[in-house]
Amino acid sequence: MFLFRQIVQFGLLLMGSGFLFQPSIADSGDKAVVRIGVLAYRGPEAVQEDWSALRNWLDAALPDRRFILLDFDQSGLTRAVHDQAIDFVITSSGHYVALEDSEGASRIATIDSPWAVSPRKSIGSTIVVRRDAPLQTLADLAGKHVMAVGPDAFGGYQIAAGELLWAGVDPERDLGRLQFTGFPIQKIVHAVRAGQADAGIIRSCLLEQMIRSGEIGKEELRVLAPIATPGMKCQTSSKLYPDWPFVTLHQTPADLSKRVAMALLAMPNSAEGYSWTVPSDYKVVDDLFRELKIGPHRYLREWTFEWLLRRYWGWLLLALALLVVWAVYTVRVEQLASQHSRALRAAQEDQRRMAEEARLRQATLDHTARLAILGEMASAIAHELNQPLAAIGNFAQGMARRIGAGRLEPEVLLEGTGEIVTQSERAASIIRNIRAFAQKRPPERKSLDFSAVVGETIALFSGAHPQARLSWQPAATQTPAIVMADALQLQQVMMNLLKNALDAQQTAGHAQAPIKLQLRTDDGACLVTVSDAGCGLAPEQFARLFEPFFTTKPDGLGLGLSLSKGIIESFGGTLSARPNDGQAGLTVCISLPLQALSCTAA
Repeated sequence: MFLFRQIVQFGLLLMGSGFLFQPSIADSGDKAVVRIGVLAYRGPEAVQEDWSALRNWLDAALPDRRFILLDFDQSGLTRAVHDQAIDFVITSSGHYVALEDSEGASRIATIDSPWAVSPRKSIGSTIVVRRDAPLQTLADLAGKHVMAVGPDAFGGYQIAAGELLWAGVDPERDLGRLQFTGFPIQKIVHAVRAGQADAGIIRSCLLEQMIRSGEIGKEELRVLAPIATPGMKCQTSSKLYPDWPFVTLHQTPADLSKRVAMALLAMPNSAEGYSWTVPSDYKVVDDLFRELKIGPHRYLREWTFEWLLRRYWGWLLLALALLVVWAVYTVRVEQLASQHSRALRAAQEDQRRMAEEARLRQATLDHTARLAILGEMASAIAHELNQPLAAIGNFAQGMARRIGAGRLEPEVLLEGTGEIVTQSERAASIIRNIRAFAQKRPPERKSLDFSAVVGETIALFSGAHPQARLSWQPAATQTPAIVMADALQLQQVMMNLLKNALDAQQTAGHAQAPIKLQLRTDDGACLVTVSDAGCGLAPEQFARLFEPFFTTKPDGLGLGLSLSKGIIESFGGTLSARPNDGQAGLTVCISLPLQALSCTAA
């Protein structure tokens, strides 16, 4: 029987290795076979007995599958996983951590044992000695003959090795003899009872299970240096670690792993009280391996300078040569970097110089555009100035006639002089506005009230174009619309938009229609719109509205809107246009981000 089982296992390994080129999950009649590899720490015969309830439950929970249990020692189980000869694994916590690191295995459930405190505190090492042995502490094992399962056995050696190390006994150097016996683990107990060793390392609860089954007497052996753990029904010589996991492998289909995990969690307690629960955290096992410098952390004990020098002297010599080459290369790179840095600084200086020249050219272009606007308005400005000057002349002549006729009534003369003062101040205001608008200076960004700028622009434009009807009535309680911009450039943009609106209406024969100005807020931005009643634009004209040198005016330059768009965008805003809803004409919108208080609708 044993020979037949070994032949079957060998055939499975061949299939996983590719000799038969057959998948791990194969059809068996109408059901696909699922192979579960089990670590047979108590021997092959115990696997079928101990895990038969699990197999029967999975067969019932997944009726389209047939589950079989295959027993392995730890090295054989590792080979089966590597060769993909099995689909799931039930193994010790330490073996799982090693498989997780080397084979990408994943836990999907953890055993919940009736003997343990909890699934997270379940597995430990028990060091057994004869009842009459003079040993009392772990330190007493120095120089003694100790048996264990194997260097890779978690409960059967590794946990105890950690406890011995923390007790000041290095199990690899300080023991008189460390003998590994392999599975089944029960033979260690029998060897200690027979006096063939001073002490034996077994997994926790095995001693109690053997006493309960009658394999050994209750008074023959005892546990060395037992640690009292509340809720633990077994004596142990170590702290406790997570119980055995149910492990899925990287080649196992994800849907099958999910169905098996759900079945495990739904499985009722066995007759002995065992069940499955959610996967535990096995970090404490990894920490133990790091302390022992084994498993995934074996490199910690191997990577010493002496070991590296002895094993990799050729590679180290090559590394030294590469280091010298790297040093030479670094010096050369530093020289080239210094040269490039100087060239980069020179390029940056040229870039700054060109940027300053561009800024000056832009300022000149802006000034030229303002002068062009004033040139177009010259006749209207002259007409506007002529009115107060004519009034001053009329009042002065009237006062002179009264004085020549001897009619020196003070009230009349004072009224005339007052009118002269009023008209002169009106003319001076017009001249001041024109001079400010025509002034050439660099832009100055500062906080300003957009509503005030619009009002000043309307005053200047109305003075130059008295025939224009501007619809602008800001509320007396309106909150200032504070934006960060240059007042003169904003005034230039507004003048350009008003002039374009007036020209469009005159071309369309609607010169007396009102030009509507509105100021409102929208999502943190201040919006100013200028709407005219002109003839609008054709779609092909609308698409090119903001292109430089594009114009629909016979005598236009096509720079006004292009410059205006650049000015508004330099302040973080936008300049856009749209046809009027349901009527002729065009609406141009200025949007600038609000700096402080929001502005309200005009």
